[in-house]
Amino acid sequence: MAPLPPLETLRVFEVACRHGSYSEAARELNVTHSAVSQRIRQLEEDLGLTLFERQGNRMMPTPAALRLQAGVRGAFSELGAALGSLQTRRRDAELTVSLLPVMAARWLVPRLSRFTARYPNINLHIKSGQPLANFKSDGVDIAIRFGTGDWKGLRAIKLLDEAFFPVCSPSLNGGRLPKDPVAMLAGPLLIDRNLSWRAWFKSAGLTLDRDIAGTSFTDTNALMEAAVMGQGIALGRKSFTRADILAGRLVRLSDHSLRVAYCHYAVYPAASESNPALRAFRDWLIEEAQRG
Repeated sequence: MAPLPPLETLRVFEVACRHGSYSEAARELNVTHSAVSQRIRQLEEDLGLTLFERQGNRMMPTPAALRLQAGVRGAFSELGAALGSLQTRRRDAELTVSLLPVMAARWLVPRLSRFTARYPNINLHIKSGQPLANFKSDGVDIAIRFGTGDWKGLRAIKLLDEAFFPVCSPSLNGGRLPKDPVAMLAGPLLIDRNLSWRAWFKSAGLTLDRDIAGTSFTDTNALMEAAVMGQGIALGRKSFTRADILAGRLVRLSDHSLRVAYCHYAVYPAASESNPALRAFRDWLIEEAQRG
């Protein structure tokens, strides 16, 4: 059996694959760009393979690298679970997770059975609400936040891009659904106080000369339930409408999406990375995000 590369080298490799950037990998690992480049170059020499190819400003993993990344991620996940089980043999580990109510209900909770099956000794406390976790006095260990990823003193790992598009129940209006933005404007619109229908219509090429009327919501989860129940057309988010669309509870009314710069991130204090339970949950979140 050929000797394995150092674990730290494999860790650097996995992070570089995930980001497609040596600079972003260096930022996450808190090392220099040169340190990442040297680790990757040594790994390529040891394996006799090209693992990354430059495409513009990006360092894109080759097919061989992607195969290796899948194995490395799985191995680290299993190693983390084994170490976690040793450290929590006397008592279960606990993690408090903070996120928006709609992300809890429509993205995280439907997936949790996969996490508990893999990590039965890690108990999660799901803390959903609008306020941002401060990680100091609220007992939160890790959060899922929506933003630019720039939170001072915190490590932020990108999970999901975001985009907005109109959705409704297939039963709305007896199944006679609007086909274009003008027809949608004539239908019953459900209004999210945190999103702008006007911005979506403008991005779709329709400038409005009047205010949009309809039932409005401050709770996005309640708005999505109203859409599922056939009460109107909602401006849905790519991150958490996929399950409803696949299940036939919602249909997408337009191929046009309003794209935004904000994304969903896993966020936690850098010092907490020594917690094996947190690392296991973070890595699981990354896997789930890659599922789509």
